[in-house]
Amino acid sequence: MHDATMTLHDLLDRGLALHPEYGGGLANHLPMALHALHALGADAQRLQDWDARHRGRLQPRATDPAGDAFEARHAAVVAALARDGRDAVLRRDLPGLMGGVAASAFHGLIRTAHAVAAGHDGELAMGLAYWSHRHLPLLAPHDQTDGDLPLSRWLAELQALRPEREVGGRLITGRMRAWAGEPSFAALAPRLRLAHDTLGELAAAAARLHAATADFTVLHMVTACHALQVLQPWLDAPAAALRSFSIAAAAALCASQARGAAAPAARPWSQIVPLALASDDEHVVKLVYAARGLETAFGGEAFRVAATRATAASEVAA
Repeated sequence: MHDATMTLHDLLDRGLALHPEYGGGLANHLPMALHALHALGADAQRLQDWDARHRGRLQPRATDPAGDAFEARHAAVVAALARDGRDAVLRRDLPGLMGGVAASAFHGLIRTAHAVAAGHDGELAMGLAYWSHRHLPLLAPHDQTDGDLPLSRWLAELQALRPEREVGGRLITGRMRAWAGEPSFAALAPRLRLAHDTLGELAAAAARLHAATADFTVLHMVTACHALQVLQPWLDAPAAALRSFSIAAAAALCASQARGAAAPAARPWSQIVPLALASDDEHVVKLVYAARGLETAFGGEAFRVAATRATAASEVAA
């Protein structure tokens, strides 16, 4: 594992030359997938093979950073980390970033959490800069204490919403933004009643829905819940962060239009993890990593069922 950790950090170092997006707005998942693979037990060779297979479709960063908005943000974060250290930067920057947590369909949040878990400051600078670059507040700030709906009712009412205008588009972020412009959504999304167990319950609900539907947008809700759980130690105002996150999660749920169906029986992690390690799908790898982390944090079978569903296609392909 020591060799694998050294390989992971070497590959993350190399990955800093790549832009956080490619293909017209798609998020670069390579560093996140490499860390997830490592956390699931991949050896050095598997990490190297994965990197070689996935690197070619990605785009380099700007060769002339002058005037490039992302590069300017990245340089500022690098300087802040060098000057103040990881903990101070996270405590200072995360509250403001959480107000735009919908950025790139949660990928700013998710990439930042993977960087923290990997212990790699270069990757952390990329995650924070990307989050800032795509910062996306969906609604005006709300009092974190004003929610009146229990989670089950809030979810049911969100799933019952119908937009006044057509909501479509290639990217999840665009559909989330469109839903935020719906008056019915704006009235309902901030009404979730927050409690000490809200994040765990929201994560379990997203996991159950993914297990029943294999919906791609809902998958990002699951991995985003885990990312927020990872970053909680640096959030001094967790209720405010959770309010912003719940509104973004509501937009993702509406954007998915996912409806429940039959879910598979849960398999043990001893069967799930090898399938994830053998998968060539970064979303499968990240989902299994997140689901296992969420089960550790919150308990319950829902996360293992979601991981079972995510790896089912991998097993068929094999």
